[in-house]
Amino acid sequence: MRILTLVVAGLLSCGAMAAQGEHVVGGSVGYGFNDFDGLADDDSGDGDNFVYDIYYRYMWHDNFGIEAGYFAGDAGIASAFTSIFTGIKNVEYSGFRAALYGQYMLSERNRLYAKLGVSANELSYDQGRPFSSGEFTHESESDQDLYTAVGWEVRFHSGFGMNIEYQYIPVQQLTAQNLNFGISYQF
Repeated sequence: MRILTLVVAGLLSCGAMAAQGEHVVGGSVGYGFNDFDGLADDDSGDGDNFVYDIYYRYMWHDNFGIEAGYFAGDAGIASAFTSIFTGIKNVEYSGFRAALYGQYMLSERNRLYAKLGVSANELSYDQGRPFSSGEFTHESESDQDLYTAVGWEVRFHSGFGMNIEYQYIPVQQLTAQNLNFGISYQF
């Protein structure tokens, strides 16, 4: 365990690679809340979700780049309880995304960033009557929607970075708002 700690500390504090490259790969995991609206019988449901996101970014300028990625979310613990009242359960979404990326350097290692783009996504869920134990129909839809995120990142000289990010992702009738924690590597 001490060897692993020393290796990680060495990678994060390494100053040998001072020049940052144009390519960034990364991923994040998070937790968030969703709001489910727009159903035909005027039901609405709130719930939570677990989400992950992986991406590749090409930086064409010191502060600007383009990013392509894949994201997915699955119903959380609170969604199991709210499904009793809303009649919506097993909510899942996923999609591919492309976004413009811009960052503002606060210091050599700290930066604020924003992402704005579009996602090609799929939403699936089971719908039934509230307070009912049976007769759920499975719904699945695909569409294109907005993808937005803002965050704060710390990038080390070794190329590794850590970030915290707020995502606002509308997926058809579902609007997900997530808080993600991630790591990335720039080369």
